[in-house]
Amino acid sequence: MGRRPSSPETWDAFFSDFYLRAYADRERQEAAEAQALAAARLAGCPAGGDLLDVPCGFGRHSLPLASAGYRVVGVDRSESLLAEARRRTGGARWPTFLRADYRKLPVPDASFDAALNLFTSLGYLGDEQDTRVLAEIRRALRPGGRVVIETMHRDLLVRDFREQDWRLVGEGRLLLEQRTFDAAAGVVQSTQTLIDSTGRREARTVSLRAYTATELIGMLTRAGFEDARCHGDLDGGPFATDTRLVIVACRTPTAADGIERPPC
Repeated sequence: MGRRPSSPETWDAFFSDFYLRAYADRERQEAAEAQALAAARLAGCPAGGDLLDVPCGFGRHSLPLASAGYRVVGVDRSESLLAEARRRTGGARWPTFLRADYRKLPVPDASFDAALNLFTSLGYLGDEQDTRVLAEIRRALRPGGRVVIETMHRDLLVRDFREQDWRLVGEGRLLLEQRTFDAAAGVVQSTQTLIDSTGRREARTVSLRAYTATELIGMLTRAGFEDARCHGDLDGGPFATDTRLVIVACRTPTAADGIERPPC
């Protein structure tokens, strides 16, 4: 049997203070602000609309979206990341943050105009449970609402695969990443090691399912979405093996909604 994605407990240990030290640097935050606004535009979220950011992490996308006037609700499983997100709001009304596993969102049916799933935020659970996540996001969307998924995909992973690389992450810290890839299972294992200015090391090892565009479109279809379209960036550029993957899919109404099908 091939490698599987990490357990929820392993991901909990990763999405902790360790993740904040590795991924909350200023350079990434500045890029995230532009990405968030582009994603909202791509989703067709109306000005001042209700927007779901899931998972929201420490609010890297939720905060600039709220500043732009959207009514943002961020959902995440990590209390450590949510505590940092709430600290960054400075007491503002929006965004609102909720703690939950995204397989069971604590929000009413049909309560959002759009939903965002950014920065490779699928693949933690495996095909069946990730499809369940997508179905929950669909449940939360109003008829005609769209989800935008932005992620690494298998073709790009294989094309640019490197067993090891590193980067500086601020305050004298170095992040070293070592990888292996199980091609049969489509699972990449990554050991990320933080090295601080004193030489002290702290490491986490996680395994993530890397989907192809075809696999993700199939999962969206099984989750009840329609009209899934692939792009290579959040500005709607063309998708290719050397770009990241952005998928926009629509929550079309059913007979139970009692309304005509709006265009997607």
